[in-house]
Amino acid sequence: MLLQPFTPAHFGTFLQLAAAEDWITDRRELEFLTRSFPRGCLVVTDAAEPVAFIMAMRYAASAWIGNLLVAPSCRCQGLGRALMEEVLQRLDNSGCETAWLTASSDGAHLYRTLGFVQIDTIQRWRSAGSLTDSFPAAPDLDHAAVLDRMGWGDSRATLFAGMHEGAGWLLNKDGFLRCLPAGTGLQLGPWGALAGKGAAKLLAMTMEKISGDGKVFLDVPQGNRTAGRLLREQGFADGGSTLLMYRGRVPAYRPELVYSLASMGSYG
Repeated sequence: MLLQPFTPAHFGTFLQLAAAEDWITDRRELEFLTRSFPRGCLVVTDAAEPVAFIMAMRYAASAWIGNLLVAPSCRCQGLGRALMEEVLQRLDNSGCETAWLTASSDGAHLYRTLGFVQIDTIQRWRSAGSLTDSFPAAPDLDHAAVLDRMGWGDSRATLFAGMHEGAGWLLNKDGFLRCLPAGTGLQLGPWGALAGKGAAKLLAMTMEKISGDGKVFLDVPQGNRTAGRLLREQGFADGGSTLLMYRGRVPAYRPELVYSLASMGSYG
């Protein structure tokens, strides 16, 4: 077994394994993550074949760990724990104060043994539709990054700096919402707002651009009850849940300002 950097040569195998797990991800996401924090993106190979993967996204004082995936034939050998321990050590060495991730109920035990605790539950919401209208030109996202920091308790400006490509954005003085083609459908998020009225307006404007067949999905903190109400009013349905966990310094997390994650568990 050999530990090495996650490179484009490994993308194909990862995406095949991810599809078998019904994960929502694509090559563009992998390119973004490996470009943003390469030393946090690792692969274990066996006889030159990639068999285990992990990715981390570093922010100002925090980080997000995602895409921990082990090939079925290599599970129960400690590879997932070894990758988590290595990435956590690298994050600690980089000065990271808080590490975030989402976990299934089955996977949460591993993370708890590594010091993670649950802070919220993430609800996946699903609807139907495809984009039928274009969004305005990519806006200046500095204000969106400031609002996002109020929800997560840390500056994630690097995230917003890398999220222009292929995405549609709507902003008002109280909030922001991104619509991104992902996999076989559309992902909504990040979505953040200071108040429910502004959030509702952004969602309604987005849904006006969506109709017909296809899949629309987003991951929402259960701690934001307003988001769940708005999504039910727009016809969204419950699509399962994961646990939102953190390790390290207690974050200044305000779920009432976080209406949707920026990814489906991959980078927060």
